[in-house]
Amino acid sequence: MKLSKIEKRTFLLLMISTFFNAMIGSLSNIQDIISKKALHALDWQLTLLAMVWPLSNFISIWWGKVLEHSKHKARYFLLVAILGRLVLIFGMWVVNMNQFLILLTFMFSFSSLLIPATNAIYQENISPMNRGRIFGYTVSLTTLAAMVISFFAGRLLDQNEHSFHMILMAAGISGFLSAFVLSLVKFDKNYQRPQLDSMTPREILYTPIKRMMEILKTNKEFAKFERNFSAYGMGFIMLQPVIPIYLVQNLQLNYTYNFLGKGILSQYGFLILSPIIGKLHDKFHPHKFTAISFGALTTYPLMFLLSYFVHDRFWAILLVYIAFVLFGVAMTGVNISWNMGTIFFAGKGESPMYQSVHVTMTGLRGVVAPLLGLFLLRTCGIASVFLVATLFLILASWLSRRDYKNFQCKSEVECVPENLNLLNPNG
Repeated sequence: MKLSKIEKRTFLLLMISTFFNAMIGSLSNIQDIISKKALHALDWQLTLLAMVWPLSNFISIWWGKVLEHSKHKARYFLLVAILGRLVLIFGMWVVNMNQFLILLTFMFSFSSLLIPATNAIYQENISPMNRGRIFGYTVSLTTLAAMVISFFAGRLLDQNEHSFHMILMAAGISGFLSAFVLSLVKFDKNYQRPQLDSMTPREILYTPIKRMMEILKTNKEFAKFERNFSAYGMGFIMLQPVIPIYLVQNLQLNYTYNFLGKGILSQYGFLILSPIIGKLHDKFHPHKFTAISFGALTTYPLMFLLSYFVHDRFWAILLVYIAFVLFGVAMTGVNISWNMGTIFFAGKGESPMYQSVHVTMTGLRGVVAPLLGLFLLRTCGIASVFLVATLFLILASWLSRRDYKNFQCKSEVECVPENLNLLNPNG
């Protein structure tokens, strides 16, 4: 990559931050297994666990509006470091599932600030043709570290189930350092930010909602992008409370074998393919890229569905492990598009707000999807959840492919970010 001086410095800080963020990434991968095995979470508590992250994202549009008006973004990274990460050290005293849910609510609520703030770094400091690849490198690094952490965490928990307290404390300290490093990023002084008026407290409350509706109404292609991600999100999120139930109750896997699937095999795609797929993301229109990614992800619930009808436990577990490997490959593309795709549609300085809209939409589907998964589990059985999730992912892929075919570009060349001004009425 040909990087400018500010891109090199930003890239270095992003990589350092990513390394420290690995504990948070590992915790996100294994939190449901800890909940089910160590804290004996009930089905409805696992459903709430699946809802905590998307519901916390509801406040993201307010964070996005604040960031859009702020010239001093470093202070918000420090806010995340203290209230959204260091708070995890209180995990040393967690003794039940309800306390764990409260702790994760703090973490995810401030993640809804961290995501748009990080997007501002990418939009202002990284050129369009380097964003996907640089993001891919950061994903690979955090994945490698998270895989190692997940392996040792599984062995540690099999020896002493209560050692999850130490894991939470380590995640808090490491997450604090990760966000603190991002506060050291100096934004490009030459970046032309839009002139923004000051806002009253009352305007801060209602303006983000108005702005969100305005963006979805005026930017039709972005609205389609969000609709398609909502279809994907319904399929993906409804699986979250069901997967740990299937792994722990149906397959009776211990911590080591659970973490082998969720924390290691599912991460190989992120580790190896993120820079390559990130580079491809920079060359494709978001609709085409997500059509392929969502389509590939349908194999994940399909393999779980197949494993359910296999009566031999060895082959059922093998199919589940294959599902996690396929998940890692497909989800690499989804993850890059989820984090970087909105920049394609955003105008100058609008990336934090667009990503905040995107994150908030996650909250909307996060209300419905886990409850739908729990309803299907209780009424029709666990296989129905895998089937319906597959259908949602097929729908998301089909919609994205249709939107790409109907897009105004007349050639593939016009659909790359270099020609963003040709596509985006916001400039």
